Amino acid sequence: MPASFSVNRRNALISASAALNVGVLGKLRAQTVGTTAVTVRLPIAPRLQWDELDGYCGECCIQQAALYFGTYVSQYICRGIINPNQKSQLLVGLNEQQVLSALRLGSVAFAYSKVPSPQFPAYLVWLKQHLSLLRPVLITAFVRGLNDPDYDHIMLATGFTGMDTVNYNPADQLAFNDCFNPLVFTRPAAKLSDNRRMRANGAKYEFCIPSTICYGCAVTGIQDTSRLALPVQISMATWNEPDLMAGAAPVMLNGTVTVSGLVPGKSYSLYRYNDYRVVPTTNYAKSKYSSALNFVASVASVSFQVTIPSNGVAVFRCLPAGK
Repeated sequence: MPASFSVNRRNALISASAALNVGVLGKLRAQTVGTTAVTVRLPIAPRLQWDELDGYCGECCIQQAALYFGTYVSQYICRGIINPNQKSQLLVGLNEQQVLSALRLGSVAFAYSKVPSPQFPAYLVWLKQHLSLLRPVLITAFVRGLNDPDYDHIMLATGFTGMDTVNYNPADQLAFNDCFNPLVFTRPAAKLSDNRRMRANGAKYEFCIPSTICYGCAVTGIQDTSRLALPVQISMATWNEPDLMAGAAPVMLNGTVTVSGLVPGKSYSLYRYNDYRVVPTTNYAKSKYSSALNFVASVASVSFQVTIPSNGVAVFRCLPAGK
């Protein structure tokens, strides 16, 4: 079953964001007007959420986004950052930025409190702007048959096709991972949204973005004050992890770590951290890394095979040697 929630969160969202001192910008400072079709597809493979305790859809989305930025984190650990007893859900607009910050990932929330309703057209433009900057976005959806007034489910937007990034067009296509299927779905904007009753687009589609009040959070990248870290991505050999909450035992997962932006002939170090709490934002060579792989680049991109405990964390940072 998709995650559903029994409490109204709207009153808690503004105070929670203020307490965390994180970004809640509704639109980007820099905008680009295009005259030809723009297509963005982030290479983020779908992953399967756990269903227990009202569902781990938010944790699964953060897991997917984190892999894109060089971090594997179990859904269990994601929720544990909020509360070790696993009883507090990860909710977009309430505590997702707390989790992302703990994982040393930056984020920007959709400023729903500052956008006139109905918000969906402005929300889609906001999504396109962040996706055009290669930022995955946590989005929220109503689920047919459920009844939370804010949203029932969290998904990950991974791309779009549109004529530009500053205007709403009903023909724009949004690509997203729904946390239940191993496929990336695409749907035109005209068929993406609905109200709580789910009798328009919701009559055909199980998931619809709320048309009136929208919640979302763009993951902007790693926190790196040195500005020297190179792009790192992780792809996993399987699309799921053993469900600890259902009694499954953890296993070792196989993954591929890919570093790009290398300069052939230069020396680099790939640092691995098995504890998100010790990941630095600068002076990586002097940090408490779990292991370091030193290499000389022969091409602009290189990949390494790794194993990661399914119930654990593995954060990778690649820096010029000595940095």
